[in-house]
Order: sequence, then C-alpha cells, then structure tokens
Amino acid sequence: MNGEITNGKPRSSNPIIIGLLLLASGLAFNFLFERNGILKVWENSPYPVSALDGIYPPACVFLSLTGIALVVGGAMSHAAIRRLLRQAFVIVIPLTVLYALFNIGLQFVSTGADRLGECPGLDQAASSSNVIPESVRRPGHSAVGCEVERRGIFLSYYNYIWVYGVTDAAAQQLVLDGIAEHFRQAHPHPVQLMFYDKENWSVRQLKNGATLGTGGPSKLIRVVNIG
Repeated sequence: MNGEITNGKPRSSNPIIIGLLLLASGLAFNFLFERNGILKVWENSPYPVSALDGIYPPACVFLSLTGIALVVGGAMSHAAIRRLLRQAFVIVIPLTVLYALFNIGLQFVSTGADRLGECPGLDQAASSSNVIPESVRRPGHSAVGCEVERRGIFLSYYNYIWVYGVTDAAAQQLVLDGIAEHFRQAHPHPVQLMFYDKENWSVRQLKNGATLGTGGPSKLIRVVNIG
C-alpha cells in the first residue's frame, strides 16, 4: 500500500511529492532563464517574443507557490490532489498577480540606468581589449554599452553589457578576459555580456541641415555570464 496510515485511513503522499516537484521546477526554471540568457537568444531569433523576461518570473513564482501550497495542504489534510489544487489556486493566483505587478513596477523603476555605478569600469575593461570597433552612434567611443537589469523571481541585479562588431572568437575572448579580470579585482554584480554582429545605426541629414540618427535590430551571436 502506498502512503502511511493516519487514524485508520491511508494518507497519499502524492500531493507532497507533486508539490516538491513543482517547487523545484519553479526554482530550476528561474535559474535556467535568469542565468543562461536563453530568452535573450530567443528574442533575437526569427520568431521573437518581446517581454519574455517579464513573463517567466511570475510563471516560476506560480509554480513554486503552488508547490508550497500542495506540500502544506498534503501534510495537513487527507484531501485529494484535485481538491488541494482548487484550494491552492484561490490563494496562489492572486499572490502571483500581485507579484507580477510588483515585478513589472520594480523593473520599470530600476532597469536601464547605471544605478550600481559599476558600468564605467566594465566599459573600460571591455574597451581595453582594443578589438572593439568605434561606435557609429557615438564617434570617438568603442561600440560597447552597459546598463543595469533586474532579473528572475528574486530580482537579482545584473550588469548587462553589449558589444557590437566583434565576431571573431579570439577577439571575443580578449574582451571576456578583460571583463573577467576587472570582475576579479572590483567584485561588481554579475555580468551578462552580449555580442552582436554589428551596430545597426544610420545617420541621415534633414532638409534643415540637422542630422537624425536611427537604429535597428542587431543579430545576437553570443551570450556569456560572468559571476
């Protein structure tokens, strides 16, 4: 017989096992998407879906909270798994919606600017490789940029760095070595480094003599995590 006897009735361990699996799945998917840049590659694919980074944290929270609810419910009652799920959803769905709103709001406030003050050092570390071409958008500077992102269900800080025009693997390694050395010395927050094929930026002159710059999508060719 599966399960244990409690007050003369068999208690199924299925809700607890399923709950633990859901909890582990939510945390595992969060780690996979947050740390490995899979969605960044997808967003630059022929079939992009924008805002994926805003979708997976609530989904992972939903899985994890459902798992916790099943573990607690399975440990405290003898209800069937379907009944426990219905009871769990009454609590989990509103909490997930509240978390999604909180996540979106915090992303809007925190993402973009260099709020950690670590970007100048990282930019310099990347440019010191002397393999990054000059920026078309910012003449006189290397084609590298940096901003801060908050990712995952725990809204962890990441320095998001993009490098344009470095397509050779050996040249990319020089950029990586420079950033990795700076990381070892300065201990900044984790870095997600994105290599793009080129800086898609064009400048045209208007009839009044002013110039207007416009940018387009670039092809993502490599994603590397440091830290």
